[in-house]
Amino acid sequence: MSNAQFFTALCLPLVVFVIGLYHQNTGIRDLRSELIQFRSEVKARFVAMDARFNRVDQRFDDLTSKVVDIDNRLVRVEERLKL
Repeated sequence: MSNAQFFTALCLPLVVFVIGLYHQNTGIRDLRSELIQFRSEVKARFVAMDARFNRVDQRFDDLTSKVVDIDNRLVRVEERLKL
């Protein structure tokens, strides 16, 4: 076996291995960037949903205060009419 054959037999698998690692690392980076993008989209949707729930909660509080106000007025009317 000559020196060229020896180095080819030794270096070729190493070169293929390094190229494989680089390719795998590139795929992992792509996957990571996609996961980061997905996470930011999900976070934006949760922020929007949270804002909607806060608006619904505020409306519910407004309705509750109006019902309490109507109840207080009804109590005063009942007291005046002595019912």
